[in-house]
Amino acid sequence: MLIALAPGMRLGRYMVHGLIGRGGMGEVYRAHDPRLGRDVALRVIGVARGTDPEIHRRFDTEARLAASLDHPRICAIHDVAHEAGIEYLVMDLLEGETLASRLSRGPIPMPDLLGYAIEIASGLAYAHARQVVHRDIKPASIFLTRAGVKIVDFGLAALQLDGPPITARIGALDPQTRAAAPGSRLHHTPEYVPPARLPDQEDGRRADILAFGLVLYEMATGQPAFTATTRDEGVVSDVMAAEPPPMEHGSAPPAFEWLVRRCLKKNPDARWQSMADIEGMLKWMASSAHAHEPVSARPRRGKAAYAAAAVGGAALLGLVWFTGVRGRESGAAAPPIAITVPPPDGARFTLTASSTSSAQLALSPDGTMLAFVATAADDVSQIWIRRRDSPTPYRLPGTTNGTYPFWSPDSRSLAFFADRELRRIDLNGGPARPVADAPGPRGGTWSTGNVILFAPLPTGGILRVNADGSGLAEATTPAPGDVTQRWPQFLPDGRHFLFVVRHADRGAAGVYLGRLDSPERTLLVASDFGAVYAPPGQVLYVADGALMSRTLDVSQRRLTGDAVPLVTDIGWSSNFYGAFSASATGVLAYARNASAGQLVWMNRAGRTLGVAADRGRYVDFQLSPDGRSLAVARAETHSDRPDIHVLELQRGNDTRLTSTRETDASPIWAPDAMRLVFRSNRERVHDLFITMRDRPGAEQLLLSSEEGKYPTDWHRGRGFVVYHTDTDSKGWDIRAAPVDRPGTSYPLVSTRDDEVQGRLSPDNRWLAYTSFSSSEAPEVFATLLDGERRRLPISVGGGSDPHWSADGRELFYVGQDGMLMSVAVHMEGDLRPGEPRPLFRIGGTRFVGPYASRYDIDASGQRFLVLAPLGDPQTLPLNVVVNWARTLQPN
Repeated sequence: MLIALAPGMRLGRYMVHGLIGRGGMGEVYRAHDPRLGRDVALRVIGVARGTDPEIHRRFDTEARLAASLDHPRICAIHDVAHEAGIEYLVMDLLEGETLASRLSRGPIPMPDLLGYAIEIASGLAYAHARQVVHRDIKPASIFLTRAGVKIVDFGLAALQLDGPPITARIGALDPQTRAAAPGSRLHHTPEYVPPARLPDQEDGRRADILAFGLVLYEMATGQPAFTATTRDEGVVSDVMAAEPPPMEHGSAPPAFEWLVRRCLKKNPDARWQSMADIEGMLKWMASSAHAHEPVSARPRRGKAAYAAAAVGGAALLGLVWFTGVRGRESGAAAPPIAITVPPPDGARFTLTASSTSSAQLALSPDGTMLAFVATAADDVSQIWIRRRDSPTPYRLPGTTNGTYPFWSPDSRSLAFFADRELRRIDLNGGPARPVADAPGPRGGTWSTGNVILFAPLPTGGILRVNADGSGLAEATTPAPGDVTQRWPQFLPDGRHFLFVVRHADRGAAGVYLGRLDSPERTLLVASDFGAVYAPPGQVLYVADGALMSRTLDVSQRRLTGDAVPLVTDIGWSSNFYGAFSASATGVLAYARNASAGQLVWMNRAGRTLGVAADRGRYVDFQLSPDGRSLAVARAETHSDRPDIHVLELQRGNDTRLTSTRETDASPIWAPDAMRLVFRSNRERVHDLFITMRDRPGAEQLLLSSEEGKYPTDWHRGRGFVVYHTDTDSKGWDIRAAPVDRPGTSYPLVSTRDDEVQGRLSPDNRWLAYTSFSSSEAPEVFATLLDGERRRLPISVGGGSDPHWSADGRELFYVGQDGMLMSVAVHMEGDLRPGEPRPLFRIGGTRFVGPYASRYDIDASGQRFLVLAPLGDPQTLPLNVVVNWARTLQPN
C-alpha cells in the first residue's frame, strides 16, 4: 500500500514540502536536501511488505540499475533508500509538464514532434546499449522541460509494491482464452503493452520499441493508437490483433507514418531491432527537405504501399545505403539519408591506443563497404567489413590486432597496421602480406598509382612505398620546428596529398597540402586532426570539435568559400586521428565523441557514494597522499587537449596547473603533496615534467628521450619517478627517473615480455606491475625492488592496473572482465598473496596503450575513486550518411 507524507515530515535526511503527483508506481513529493542545499523529488514506491527479502532485492536491483544510467534525456536517480518501512527514490526535481499533459491539448506539430522523438530515442538507445529497458514507456513517463525531454520511471514498472494495478490484471489474461493465468504479472500500461509481452515472451528492448511507436502515434494524431470501451480486455485485444487507424488527425508525413508502423508490428522480429536505428532515421527525417510534408498533402496509400516498405530494420538500412549509392552513380539527386552501424553482435569497437580514444573506420572508395576495428567475445581484435547489401558485418581473416585500416583505390584490397608492420590483404582471398616496418604507425593512404604513404612513427616524416613493398623512401622531410607529420590522405590525382603537421609554432600547425614530386607544402587550415578529401572538391576537417567542409582549389593550393559544419561532437583521439571517412561516391562515415565521464566514489560493494568530479573528458587522475586533493588530466573544451588540474575535494577549488595546446596528462604526486610529475608531448614525444601545485605554469623538464614516457609512481625515499616506456628493440619496460639527476634513467623491470603500470608498495620494498606478451593475456606480478628480481604472481586468470592499499595489506587489480579484484597480502619477510576476491565491475576498462588507470583508493581502503563513463564509444554506433554533400546545398 501507499502512505501519505505530510509537509514538514522527514524521510531520511530529506524534508518533505508537499505532494506533486501520484500514479501506478507511487506518489511523488517535492522535498529539500539540506546537505546539498537543493530541492529534489522523492518517489515513494510504497510500504515494504514485511521483511520479504525478495521484495527488497527486487527493489534494490531494479532501482540501482536505473540509477546507473547517466544521460541528459534520462531523469537521474541520486539515491535508493528504505526508511521506516518505506521504499523511496531520490530523483531530479523537474520543472515542466508530462507529455500526457501536453497531448491533452492536441497533436504536436511535426518539427517539435521530431525534436522530442529524437531525444526520447537517444535516451532509450543509450539505456538499451547498457542492457537496461524501461518496461512502461508512455506519455506519462516522458517529461518536457525547457532543457528538453526527460524520461522518468526508468525500469521501475517492476517495482509496484502496492496491490495489483490494472496492468497486473491485464497481464494475468491468457492471450488465447482471456482467462486469468495464475501467477502472471505484466508491468505495462494497457494502451502501450506489446502483444508478445502478454505471455511474457518478448525481450524488453523490442517491447520498448513498440511502446515508443505507440507514443509517436499519439504525438502525431493526438489520439491513442488503440482505444476500447472495456479498457482491460478491449485494449489488449486491439494491441494483439488490430491495426491503428491511418494518421489523418495530424500532420504526419508518409515517411514518419511508415517508421511508426514498423515499430508497431505484432511480430517482434518484424519491428525495428534497434533504438539507435530509429534515432538515425528520425534525424534523417528532421533534416530532410520533405520531412514535414503531411499525409494529407500526398495521395492516400493502402496496405499494399506499407507492405512494400516492410523489410527488416537492418536490411532496410542496407537497402537505403545501396540505393543511395546507386542513385549517386546514376546521377540521381537523392536526398541525404542517415544510417547507423552498431558493433557486431557480442562485439565492441576497438578504440585507438591513445589517452583520449575513438573508433577506427574507413569507407571503401566506391562507397560499398565500411571497414572498422572491433573486438569480439573471444577478446580478439580484428578488422570487420560491413557491405552495403548486407546487414551483417564479417571478420576479415588475417587482420588480428589490425589498426587504422585504409583501402586500395579499386576497393579490392585493404591496408592496415599490425604488430609493428604495415600490411595489405586482398578481399578475394589470400593471406595478409607485410609491406614495410611501422613500429608506431600514424595512418596511411593508397594512390591510384599503387603508391602508399604512411607515417611509421609518432615523430618524424612520412614515407612512401610501392604497394608490393618495393621502393621505400622519404615522401616528406620535416621542416625546422615540425614536431610530427601524420595521417596522410591522397587526392584522386595520385600526386597531391593532405597530411597533418604539429609544429612548435602554433601558427604553422595544421592540415597541409603536399605533392609527391616536390618538397613544397602549403598550410590549408589550422586543425589538430587528420583531414580527408571528398570528391568532387571538398576537404573535411575538424575545428572546435565539429566536422567541417570546405572547397579545395588545388591549382591555387588553398581552401575557398565558407566552412560548413557537418557533424558536431565528431570522434577524435589524442594522437590526432579523426574518426571519419568519405568515399568517392557521396558516402560519409563517422564516429561521434563519447569520451565524457565523471569521477565517482564507490564503496567495496560497488555502490556509488558521491561524485568527486562532475562531467568531463578525463584522461587519468590520482589522489594526493593526504587524500585532500585530486590531480586530474582533463581535456579542455577550447583545445580538445588535456591539461593538469588540482581539485580540492573539501573546498571544491579547481586550480589549472598547465596550459598548452598539447597533451599534458598522467599527473603523479610527490610524497610531499606539493609537486607533481606529468607527461607532455609539447616538444615531440611524451617527456616527463615536474610542476609545483602552488605555482601554475612553472614546469621543469625531468627527462627527455626518443620514446614516450608514462609516469605511474614516485618513490617515497629515494626520490625517483617510476614510468613505463615503449622502445623499438625491447617493447614496454618499467624504468626509474631520479628527480635529483634530471636527464638520467635506469631500468627497474626489463624482460623479453612487456611490463607496464609499476606501482610501489607503501614500504617501498615491492613493485607491483602488469606483464604481458603478444601471445599471453596481461597478468599482475610483484617483485622486490632490491635484491633478487623474481616475480610473484598476484592475479589469476588475467589482470592489470595494480594498486596497493595505504597499509600495504591489500593489492587491487582489474580482471579481464573489468571486475575489480582484492588480494590480501602478508608482507612479513616474503610477500605471500592470498586468493583474489571480486569487489565490483568497473565500466569502460581497456588494456591498451598508454595503459592509464581508471581508479584510485583512499587511505581507508574502503572507498574507490572510479572513472565512470557517461557514454561508451565502444558500443556507440557508427554513422553513415548517403549523399551527404546534399547538405551543402540549399533546399
